[in-house]
Amino acid sequence: MRYVCGHKRRLPAVKAGGVLNGIEYLEVAAAGPAQRTLLVRLLKPAAGITAGQVRIDGGQRIRTVAVQWAAPADALPPDEDPALATGLADPDHVLVVRTEQPGDFSYYTLHIDSSGFDPLLGEVEFSFKVDCDAGFDCRDECECPRPPSPVPDLDYLAKDYASLRETLLDRVSLISPRWRERTPADLGVTLVELLAYAGDRLSYRQDAVATESYLETARSRISLRRHARLVDHRMHDGCAARVLLRCEVTGNGVAVPAGTKVYSRVDGLPDLLTAEGEEAALAAGATVFETTDRAVLYQNHGTFRFYTWGDDECCLPAGATEATLRGNHPDLKAGDILVFAEVLGPATGHPADADPRHLWPVRLTHVVPGQDPSGGRFHDPPTASAVAVTRIAWDAADRPPFPVCVSAPAAGGRPVSVAWGNIIVADHGRTMPDEDLGTVPQPRTSGLDVAPPRAAPVRYRPRLRSGPLTRAVEVNPRVLATAEQDAAVMADLAARTASGRVRAWLAGHGVVFRRAPLVVRGAHGEWSVSDGETVVRVRAGSGGEVSVLARPIPAGRVTAAAPRLAGPRIEITDGTVTWHPRWDLLASDAAAAEFAVESEHDGSTYLRLNRPAPGTAFTARYRTGNGVSGNVGANSLAHIAATPGVVAVTNPMPAAGGHEPETGDEVCRDAPTAYLVQERAVTPADWEEVATRHPGVQRATATWRWTGSWHTVFLTVDRVGGADVDEEFERELRAGLERYRLAGYDLEIEGARYVPLEIGLHVCVAEGHLRSAVRRELLDVLTALFHPDRLTFAQPVFLSPVYAAAQAVAGVTSVDVRTFQRRHAPGAAGLASGVLRMGRLEIARLDNDPNFPERGRLTLTLGGGR
Repeated sequence: MRYVCGHKRRLPAVKAGGVLNGIEYLEVAAAGPAQRTLLVRLLKPAAGITAGQVRIDGGQRIRTVAVQWAAPADALPPDEDPALATGLADPDHVLVVRTEQPGDFSYYTLHIDSSGFDPLLGEVEFSFKVDCDAGFDCRDECECPRPPSPVPDLDYLAKDYASLRETLLDRVSLISPRWRERTPADLGVTLVELLAYAGDRLSYRQDAVATESYLETARSRISLRRHARLVDHRMHDGCAARVLLRCEVTGNGVAVPAGTKVYSRVDGLPDLLTAEGEEAALAAGATVFETTDRAVLYQNHGTFRFYTWGDDECCLPAGATEATLRGNHPDLKAGDILVFAEVLGPATGHPADADPRHLWPVRLTHVVPGQDPSGGRFHDPPTASAVAVTRIAWDAADRPPFPVCVSAPAAGGRPVSVAWGNIIVADHGRTMPDEDLGTVPQPRTSGLDVAPPRAAPVRYRPRLRSGPLTRAVEVNPRVLATAEQDAAVMADLAARTASGRVRAWLAGHGVVFRRAPLVVRGAHGEWSVSDGETVVRVRAGSGGEVSVLARPIPAGRVTAAAPRLAGPRIEITDGTVTWHPRWDLLASDAAAAEFAVESEHDGSTYLRLNRPAPGTAFTARYRTGNGVSGNVGANSLAHIAATPGVVAVTNPMPAAGGHEPETGDEVCRDAPTAYLVQERAVTPADWEEVATRHPGVQRATATWRWTGSWHTVFLTVDRVGGADVDEEFERELRAGLERYRLAGYDLEIEGARYVPLEIGLHVCVAEGHLRSAVRRELLDVLTALFHPDRLTFAQPVFLSPVYAAAQAVAGVTSVDVRTFQRRHAPGAAGLASGVLRMGRLEIARLDNDPNFPERGRLTLTLGGGR
């Protein structure tokens, strides 16, 4: 039995004595036969030692290795390679041993059985495979095993500062009974409390990591946002409110820059605020709005009167899309917003009786000048002069839901309703001064023992000092193109001439007009070009460039709440490049100047940049103000930052669209089911479902066809109200469906195949009822029965509802259906079966419009009555 020792002192002692011989170390020589030559370094000369005195044993697979010969290095056999002794110090002290064969991978022991050798140093352990690459240190550490320490009795439930401090004090008292000091000023108590504090923080971090690891338990809004993203649910951060402002100006061509600040009413402050006034408004807690785009205003656009063409007691019906204004207004452009407002009570003519709910904004799509040649005849006294008028049309999405009363006898010739102009859009939020975000730190080494040293990732997540960060929906028109100014084109625009040059110039930028006439309106660097269907704005910049803007969104959508479309209003710069926000950085290129914005429940906002370069200093410009706090009431905004030409400002309608951020409970409720909402169209049923997400589509039917080289999806659409699938609607629907289309598939959109019906009824009218009144009610009832929104694809038409609807009319004694068939298809009559079947892409239609008999006809003959 050999001792296990950590520090061997015998070899130096024997060597210093100089009496006994011994083995100092052993090497497996690289020269000679591989793994068969051993160089044994001795303490004294090796002369006299023979092969018979050398023994090798201890292997596992090869138990004993025989020795072929043994000789000192300075007396090798003549047939051996002299290189074995080359470079050896004191070759007479080296014994060269040649074995018959190499050993295995286990350890062997070489013994020298000779007198004069130390009892312990006469043998040495070695391995024949020392030159093999093992990947670790070949030295074996030899340490005496120590008895295991007793496990201390610790309270592993101690997690906070107090319990950790008590546990540490108990432990110190156990191992050092004499130390009983407990005063806070003692150094030992201070160290104990410092360790308890560090343990409390570590315990909190451990609990926080475990808590934030699951959607159901996460408390941090950032954690909830990231968990929701994993299941394809985009957690929104609310939306800022938007408002329509009505401005009063002096002069024409008054420019209101984008970002002009407007404040809610503060007593004692004037309408126009200087810098000091703005500070006073902020100190008073005023709500701040900022205009979203540059606007050009005109003094004579404050109020427009409707023109009734000489009639009185007129109104615009609900759903109207056209009107006429009194006078010529050459600067009124397509794309401008007007607000129809009732200013007098129709029944009394008093302003106090005007209905405040009768306010409605419209976005103009066409403005055409004209005149009424007989207009002077309605003057007092009458004249033979013509009266200038301006015809306006607005987007179909802005159709008023109520009749707009224009004139009434009680008003005494005064307008009951007017159209307010100089309307600009503003959204809630205040632009903060540029904020220094600090410098990206230099990377630190990871501390791992690796070569080459590995740098730890840079952690740079600046926090904004102010909040909450504004999230707003983009309501400005999209820029279609930007180009250098063409003098000839600009001259035609300034003259409001819709020349071929203007049409060709716009066509070169992708704008094609399909209708006539083409109308150019505007001045002061802002023009509109429209044909009633296609609308663009042309804006001249101060730097010699000109921008072509797309058709603006309808006025009704400006203040609609859309928090999932809202984006953060912030940009940062490194002095050279401007970085822009994205919802996340999963699809960002390595060199993209982009960053993600993440907010907590308290409104604090952090930025996460896409690989910022160490040492880069960043500056942020952003806006604060978000949520329902911006949904101020009507006439709440009363102060505007001093702008030349602007006299006053107000909001005739309440601000709307402000939405609070999605709460954690809402995310936990909605995120697990987010994947159930199909966000791609794979099957025909998918195409039908995503098409009906458009508000103008009642139902759709998809058909797959092989068109020669690929599949094409033919989407047949049933529009709400039976409207036609025109080019404008097709472009809008296609743009909305493009995100669902799979690669390799084309999309074609077509209208439904309407089947006109022909129905004839003979009705007997009861005695004492007027046939004309019964006829009118029958037409109303049967027309409602065949309203386009009640019929859709493949829906059969049954005869029994026709009988029931007609028989329910007061004064009808009997109904005889004489015709019930498809128009121009007598063979498809349904009198016998009581039903008319429709194909998969067919929709029954019965408009009973004498102008369009091909859309169905209803024939009524009545007898009896009076």
